[in-house]
Amino acid sequence: MPPPARLRPWMEGFLDFLAAKRAMAEALKAVLAGDEERRLVIRARITGALAALLAADGSVRDDVAALDVLMALGGISLIAGEPGQRDQAGRLLDLLMDGLRPLCA
Repeated sequence: MPPPARLRPWMEGFLDFLAAKRAMAEALKAVLAGDEERRLVIRARITGALAALLAADGSVRDDVAALDVLMALGGISLIAGEPGQRDQAGRLLDLLMDGLRPLCA
């Protein structure tokens, strides 16, 4: 896909991944809580991939931090994992995407 079309599908896939792993969340939390270095390495890998997508997408503001977007996706994932809330998660992704666009002068 061309760069401007990659970000939203990546975000949707990331939400799907988080929803699929929700059942493993407690086990992962326990493992990562005991290994701060591993948690930071995993977060750095995800934010690195997201930063590359943000940089490649010509429609994203220059002041957007990948970690901020990742944290927003984490919040959205809490909703997306609830039964019957996938539509709302999509609307929240739309809001996030709107917030990533450059500000009008």
